[in-house]
Amino acid sequence: METNWPASADGFELDADIAGTPNDLLSRSRELYSAFVRAGALILWRADMAGRMTAVTGWQAVTGRPDHEALGRGYLERFHHDDRHLLDFRNREISDTVQAECRLLDKHGRWRWVRARGVLIAASRGFPSELVGTIEDIHDQRLALERARYLAERDALTGLGNRRTLIDQLIRLHGKEATATVVMLDVNRFKEINELHGHQTGDRFLVRLGQLLVAAAPPHSVCARMGGDEFCVVVADATEAESFCARLDATRLTGVSIADLQIPFGFTAGIANAVWDVPDPVSTVLRHADLALFAARSAGRAVAHFEPAMQEEADARQQLSGLFALACRNDEFFLEYQPIIAIDSGETVSFEALVRWQHPQMGRIQPAVFVPLAEQNGTIAQLGRWVLSKACADLAAADPRLRINLNVSARQLLEPGFADAARDIARAHGVDPQRITLELTESSNMAAVATSPELARLRTHGFRTALDDFGTEYAVLSHVSSGQFDAIKLSREFIVGCCCEDRARTVLRHVINLCDDLGMDVVAEGIETRGEFDCLRAAGVRLMQGFHFDRPGRLRARA
Repeated sequence: METNWPASADGFELDADIAGTPNDLLSRSRELYSAFVRAGALILWRADMAGRMTAVTGWQAVTGRPDHEALGRGYLERFHHDDRHLLDFRNREISDTVQAECRLLDKHGRWRWVRARGVLIAASRGFPSELVGTIEDIHDQRLALERARYLAERDALTGLGNRRTLIDQLIRLHGKEATATVVMLDVNRFKEINELHGHQTGDRFLVRLGQLLVAAAPPHSVCARMGGDEFCVVVADATEAESFCARLDATRLTGVSIADLQIPFGFTAGIANAVWDVPDPVSTVLRHADLALFAARSAGRAVAHFEPAMQEEADARQQLSGLFALACRNDEFFLEYQPIIAIDSGETVSFEALVRWQHPQMGRIQPAVFVPLAEQNGTIAQLGRWVLSKACADLAAADPRLRINLNVSARQLLEPGFADAARDIARAHGVDPQRITLELTESSNMAAVATSPELARLRTHGFRTALDDFGTEYAVLSHVSSGQFDAIKLSREFIVGCCCEDRARTVLRHVINLCDDLGMDVVAEGIETRGEFDCLRAAGVRLMQGFHFDRPGRLRARA
């Protein structure tokens, strides 16, 4: 087949030892060109100044069409219309090189990615006379690169964008100075979904939830999974953010369908508007959305908007976190005790140990501030051990008839060896574990804690156990009837409801009857008024605790 390839070896270095006539060199040159083309999918081409192909080889290897079909045609004809301007030689100088990655049509009508190079060469008088160049098939490499880029910007589980995608979108919006609002959200009690249904179902739940997010999000928004059960959506403004949350909330009511399961879910969201005229605006808006999410979760709300006070509170928490470590070393914590009263006899049956923090400069820091801080920074177990040791020391020095109640976090109970460590601390102070009731605060980990071997082992060692804050969103009667607890303590919120609503009082009476049948005590805590006292006594509660009886103070002999 005649391709009229130019008789030139420019661009190739021939071995200086090659001998022969000019025809030999020409033949060798053509062999080199041919071998070069065969070594890879490469087109070598030549065109006149009108853009018509005058010589070509390798066309079939790349496009599947015979080389001769390209001859006499404009070299741009087979390139994608949107890419042709990249290869335009008009207004180019001699020896100027044009290079671009563009799309070339193959025999199947499909576009293949190629890397095209071309250069203007001059005739003997120095005027442009023709174009020569190469077209390299890079289709597979380009697809692999695009696939790698896609995977780098996608969450592997849900197919949503990832943190990188989200940040890139915010950077683009910043460049346009367009408005943007970030919605950061996570799934309430997702850990329980994993524990009850297994991690495979949990993963499928997240995939389905990602689809629901996309369906609820407005057009042109970006949805991303940030990790775990945390997601983020970028929308145009706060109005769109609120509408999105409302649509998602409506979906929540029907739950997520997975196989034959219908899994209900809740979510908590933080909303923050982007402000571009601040240092590092992208990181700032993400941090603000995180703070709003934290505020919503702490307040038990579904949605919260960022407010400057949230940043101030976060700064204060950060400061306290540093002070907390020093407080442990400087002996700034101490215990106060509040009596638990048997209302029929007026006798104090136990004292609840309450940890306090007295900072030398900041004064009294409330437990509602530093206990969650200890949970967040991972020092709750250290604080819990100190409380147990100090309470045992106080108990050893007090009336041998005294009993105490101590709060224990779910995180402590999930630590292997906690029960044995608690026993050893009691023994070290010569205290019988039967004088100690450990109150487990209800949390999102309750499903795991209620079946924890550490809980059963505590009871084996003689400790009594109580389910604290009964009546919160995590409380279920299955925990009461599990046989793992000796008592329940009614939460303040539950008590207020019982004193205001007939329906709640009916529930309370049933709970008391159930506990009586199971041989469990019922303690009402946080009693502040005579009205609350009378209401709960009428319902059948016989053990109470709160300011109505006495404020926390030092450990003393029973009344």
